[in-house]
Amino acid sequence: MKTLYCVLLTLLLGLVSAANVQLDRRAEEGEALMMFGYNPPRVNPEYCKGFRIEYPTYPGLAFEAGSLQQLHWTVDEDLNPTPNIITRIRILNSTQHNQYVIGENITLYNFENTGSAAFPLNIEDITGLYHYRIMVNYPGTPLHCVYESVPFMIIQNPYQKYKAAGPPHVDSNMGTLYSTIPYSKYNFLRPTEENNVTKSSSTTKSSSTSKNK
Repeated sequence: MKTLYCVLLTLLLGLVSAANVQLDRRAEEGEALMMFGYNPPRVNPEYCKGFRIEYPTYPGLAFEAGSLQQLHWTVDEDLNPTPNIITRIRILNSTQHNQYVIGENITLYNFENTGSAAFPLNIEDITGLYHYRIMVNYPGTPLHCVYESVPFMIIQNPYQKYKAAGPPHVDSNMGTLYSTIPYSKYNFLRPTEENNVTKSSSTTKSSSTSKNK
């Protein structure tokens, strides 16, 4: 009985240790973790499926530095393995150098099979092309999966001072200023919704006019 208890305790401790390793994995080392460090493109393993960036998805976008921006994604259902968390979201420049960490350990879903994040575009480097890099964890796999967005322009205010990229250094300001409210709650209208609102407004206005008569 005592031997059986020891075996069960050993297995339990092994599972706990494995879980801790899984949560602590980062799939980035050395310079790749640093501010202005080089983070090369990566070919994903075959199990990296079903995660799609829904916004931004088309080229030619331009944003002002410091402005509030959004990132939306969708995850397919019935995946095996199924992703469970976003480990990190970064902003990289056109040469794959780290510029800003939007957040870490971000919830994957906030409405059905979709997720989103809103955040300030805190880039202090020069005007140029940048893109998002999302690291997604698939439980039971050796590496995180990496997904990168289309490039977009970030424009600095010419009347304000900013810091150009320097040598890689430890990032002491890991960005955690973000919101994960469902994108359906954001203050914007899709075309179909806009038409419905217009029709509803017209109906309300007509009803009010009839009552006034």
